[in-house]
Amino acid sequence: MTAPGCMAALTPLATGATVSPEAVLFESLGTVLVLGDDASVGEVAEIVARNHRTVVFAPGIEARAFASHVTTVGRKVTAVQGHLGAFQAQVRSASGVSDIGAASPNPNRFFDMVLDLCRRPLWTSELAPLGYFAPGEGAKEQAAAFEAMLALVGKFTKPRYLSYQTDLCAHGVSGFQGCTRCLDVCSAQAIASAGNTVRIDPYLCQGCATCTLACPTGALSFKFPTRDALGRRLEQTLSNPDTAKTVLIVHSSQFAASVQATIAQQGVLSLVVDPLPAFGDELWLRALALGAGTLVLVADELLSPKSRSVIESRVLQMHAALPTLGLARDRLVWLQERDLARWLDEYGAEPLGARGQNELESASNGRRPVSRPSASPSWARYKRLAWIDDVRLLGASVGAETTAVLPAGSSFGQVRVNAQRCTLCFACVNLCPTSALKAVDAKTQQLVFQESACVQCGLCVVGCPEKALSLQARFAPQALANMTRIVLHQDEQLACTSCGTPFVSRRLLASSLARLKDHPVMAKGGREALMTCPSCRQREMLSPS
Repeated sequence: MTAPGCMAALTPLATGATVSPEAVLFESLGTVLVLGDDASVGEVAEIVARNHRTVVFAPGIEARAFASHVTTVGRKVTAVQGHLGAFQAQVRSASGVSDIGAASPNPNRFFDMVLDLCRRPLWTSELAPLGYFAPGEGAKEQAAAFEAMLALVGKFTKPRYLSYQTDLCAHGVSGFQGCTRCLDVCSAQAIASAGNTVRIDPYLCQGCATCTLACPTGALSFKFPTRDALGRRLEQTLSNPDTAKTVLIVHSSQFAASVQATIAQQGVLSLVVDPLPAFGDELWLRALALGAGTLVLVADELLSPKSRSVIESRVLQMHAALPTLGLARDRLVWLQERDLARWLDEYGAEPLGARGQNELESASNGRRPVSRPSASPSWARYKRLAWIDDVRLLGASVGAETTAVLPAGSSFGQVRVNAQRCTLCFACVNLCPTSALKAVDAKTQQLVFQESACVQCGLCVVGCPEKALSLQARFAPQALANMTRIVLHQDEQLACTSCGTPFVSRRLLASSLARLKDHPVMAKGGREALMTCPSCRQREMLSPS
């Protein structure tokens, strides 16, 4: 059934009012499509028909008598798509799949709402679209669905929750597919691949912000609140120098009165962020960099399972990374709301500031910043530069290099090259969406890598014709803070046999000659042509014979 929080996001549109560009419009005429496995859904359909024009699709339902404003079809619907005011459905037969729009009384042949009473609901995502209800057989749940449908007749608006910047997206290049993190975590099936980019359906998106937490570059960002606004709120919350040993709790809903009293008694800070995934892991690190003693993330009961899973995976990644920054893992705590009161009681039994202080931090005191600089403009657009700011604030640009191995699929890491395979063709450079890989053409041809820019999208790996590249997920704070570049592979450049200009690496030329050795063109001067630069080759082709 549609989540209550998503229903609350709908705002009735006043007569004559215009729709903001930041909103999407839903228009519902009140027609309900009732789906079932057999004629037993007839009793529920009769209740729906008291208030709505109703169309019932269920095997055997045509034998049952209904009022004139009820349409019955004895078929089993096999697929549903759409949203409030624009649902479509199909049935399958021996001749193929057919749309059932002709059964709708609406002029647009759509259905406004769907009441799915099938034993196996047709919509399988965690978050169903607005207007779709699958209450099961429980009388209480069905009654709640009937009440919700009564309120979904008319015109409504909902925010466009996401901003999408295609130039930052690492999903695909030149037909190769790379990062799919946002697609993998969308609970509403609102994000789909669109070639080299992704497509967001604003009617299906319900603003859980999980995709923005998963996005490694900031191509997807949340609008309400933005990362920049959250960064300013965080700075304001932690602006008092006395907060250096204080707990900061970030949560999305109000706590019970008893928990609020404990928070006030212990001097714990609280920051409400709704939805919780909008407070991304770059902001977790920012909170610690600004002096929070312990950051506690609290999940309430409305947080979807997929959102929980993504936050948990990012917490594990952060726990692996914190020791490389001289911080204890228990500086970041992930709790369910039901466990918060117990955790606060345990925390209150310790001297203020004892938690989170260990030998790691004692050894890194010399790396602590003296002051708290303001957030740089990078917060508004570039997620990776926000991470770099955080690491620099923590003083990780000096001292011995430390790294942490991260779980596969993490967005930090390095690219590794098999020098025996790599021909320096630079296909990887052309595919890299963040310019983490670059080519240097000099006497020695070089493949250069900047780890601070790499988001482990994998485009270089899938696009390498020699299968010479691999990814290694890790967190290397010095590489981030210093934005260093290293040479992954290099090879001597051979000179053009005609003009003497260096133009191709020795290994690439050898590979090309080996691939074409049996080709007929090699017997007609092909070998000599491959050993000349493109300019000389073109001049030779255009010269009079």
